[in-house]
Amino acid sequence: MKKKTIFRGAAVSFLLVTMVLVTTAFVDKYHYVDKKLQAIEAVLKDYYVGDIDEQKLEEGIYKGFVAGVGDAYTNYYTSDEYASFKEKSSGMYAGIGIQMTLQTYDNSIEVTEVFEGSPAEKAGIKPKDRIIKAAGKRVTGDEFEILPTLVKGTPGTTVDITVYRPSEEKNYDFTIERASVASPTVYFRMLDNEVGYIQIKQFEAVTYDQFKVALDKLKKEKAKGLVLDLRDNPGGLLNIVEQIADELVPEGIIVSTKDKQGKGSEYYADSKYTDIPMVVLINGNSASASEVLAGALKDYSRAELIGTTTFGKGVVQTIIPLSDGSAIKLTTSQYFTPSGVCIQGIGIAPDYEVKLSTEKILKGRELTDTEDDQLQTAIKVVKEKLK
Repeated sequence: MKKKTIFRGAAVSFLLVTMVLVTTAFVDKYHYVDKKLQAIEAVLKDYYVGDIDEQKLEEGIYKGFVAGVGDAYTNYYTSDEYASFKEKSSGMYAGIGIQMTLQTYDNSIEVTEVFEGSPAEKAGIKPKDRIIKAAGKRVTGDEFEILPTLVKGTPGTTVDITVYRPSEEKNYDFTIERASVASPTVYFRMLDNEVGYIQIKQFEAVTYDQFKVALDKLKKEKAKGLVLDLRDNPGGLLNIVEQIADELVPEGIIVSTKDKQGKGSEYYADSKYTDIPMVVLINGNSASASEVLAGALKDYSRAELIGTTTFGKGVVQTIIPLSDGSAIKLTTSQYFTPSGVCIQGIGIAPDYEVKLSTEKILKGRELTDTEDDQLQTAIKVVKEKLK
């Protein structure tokens, strides 16, 4: 018994010494880091030709620290960035209901989409309008990053917008009342009297409801087959993909995840689903959550995939909020298709490989249905399934 007591005492002493050594090493390490940061700060203040924003400098330290893990999907968000991320993920924001792009050839800001039923549509703003003034401030492409902050605001307040309409070579002034706007993430239509078409741009909180409306309306329009377009869909919320997949695949696993400890979760579809003949359009920009949906539809032989191999993002990120309103987004697990494949860095190959020419890719929204070789192949394949 005495020997055991002595051994226990020695073990405790060893642990205490080890803890002291580890703690001392930890303190020494961060003391060194602190001193180096002070040295870097001194160099910047002494030699940098421009003004230094202390807040941005501090936030840059945090961003760099998190980026040090070397993972493209692990990031530090400032409080403003995290607030914007949450707003985007919700699919709702307070504004006027437009999407914009920067036209580099003339350094202008072009309206690419006016949301249906939005304040902008009601006011008369049209796609291809160029925004030249917002909230009293003249804007060019140089202000593209700050323009959303000028346009967005509290519902019920107004914002003055001036646009130049190239088709008429005239300027138009609008005073528009802001409102809560749902971003359209799902677009749908009948391609002919038999085949319906649904495009999902991204998986946000509003996407399932929009998808369900689209699917139900196409059914009412007597769609016998379906083309699901996931091209250029970068992903989004995994729980939304689960809900959409539940509408399209038979009972069984949709996707599973596994973390570094080997612990995981499984997401299942129930036995009730829409058994409509379908094909899925994919390309190299179909990533993450869109690959989850495409992978499930492929593994259950619910749809042929048409296009080019997907991006290959088979990892899941988790957001960890911090006490000051900032947050860390970090990769916490890998996901696996129903057949048990992790597509990280590999992607999902199509059943029918169809490439678009560079010329057609550059046309973007201007590409017509007849010019879209991938869509034409999809229509042909789904019609074969209807015979």
